[in-house]
Amino acid sequence: MKVRLVQVGLGEWGVNWANSVIPQIKDVEIVGYVVRSQERAAAARVRLGDHVTPFFLSLEEALKQTAADGVLVLTTTEAHVDLVSRALAVGCHVLVEKPFVPSVAEARTLVRMAEDRSLVLMVNQNFRFFPAAQRAADLVRQGKLGEIAAVSIAFRRMLTYESEASATWHHELQHPLIADLGIHHFDLMRMVIGREPVSVFCTAPRPSWSEFNDPGTAAAIVVFEGDVTVSWTASWEARSDTPFSGDWYMQCQRGEVTWACRGDRDVTLDGDRVMVVEGHGENRAEALLRDQLFGRAAVLQAFAEATVSKSRPWFFPDGSDNIKSLALMEAAIQSCETGTVVQVRV
Repeated sequence: MKVRLVQVGLGEWGVNWANSVIPQIKDVEIVGYVVRSQERAAAARVRLGDHVTPFFLSLEEALKQTAADGVLVLTTTEAHVDLVSRALAVGCHVLVEKPFVPSVAEARTLVRMAEDRSLVLMVNQNFRFFPAAQRAADLVRQGKLGEIAAVSIAFRRMLTYESEASATWHHELQHPLIADLGIHHFDLMRMVIGREPVSVFCTAPRPSWSEFNDPGTAAAIVVFEGDVTVSWTASWEARSDTPFSGDWYMQCQRGEVTWACRGDRDVTLDGDRVMVVEGHGENRAEALLRDQLFGRAAVLQAFAEATVSKSRPWFFPDGSDNIKSLALMEAAIQSCETGTVVQVRV
């Protein structure tokens, strides 16, 4: 049986999900869309090329009429708390875009709601579902290179936009780097290193020529359990490009690992690579699984399987785990605003 979902959010990203991601997963069926007005519904139908799936003006009506199993929340972050809580309240599983919610306190409330009702609450941390990230995490977990000591991550990219409206939206976004992309990097740090963050110092200068309202460039030092230190530099205003994961360098006791994932588009594996140097400098490329689902498609497949069989991979980003990534993001923003080292508290 297919998992029946209602989708909320049909901006550019939501339409991309509908047209590019959802058709890849045969176990999922969109049985309704929620929009704000009939005018938006008409415009969305044209972009979707869908003249069958019903549109609704409220989430409750959509769930009542479709008897959906779950809700796919693809709106801006500010709407997440309201939509996720309403979906959970009527017994629906939820897959929500990152960032999960604006604050750790709000995340705790939603996680408790999901746990009390035995519902799946998953956050779209899709960078976890690329083969290079998983292989890098496996190398650390297996311990063949010994203890990890330090990590450096460098992300550089100049944003391009499909429309002027999306460009304006992103430049006016609060914390467009730390909250919009940095949350992926913070989440990958936890997944790959396999430890939890203790403290962070973050600075985010805003050059006079920047087109962002809030800083689009930042740097941070994050200390993890066991004194593993991560240095992170990132910019949306660079003239050269790294993969969206950033370029990673991991110093271990008996070797080094360099890797990256999620290249120019999340529909190919052109950015995925893992290189290992051990012993006296032998450099080898790690074999990556490239004949399987990855990125958002793999996220959606994992969500569908979790709602049916409760089966979850070890790196499954459910709400209870994602709180810890959100706490690091929240602490990094606080550090930027205060100019101090901030303890990461869940």
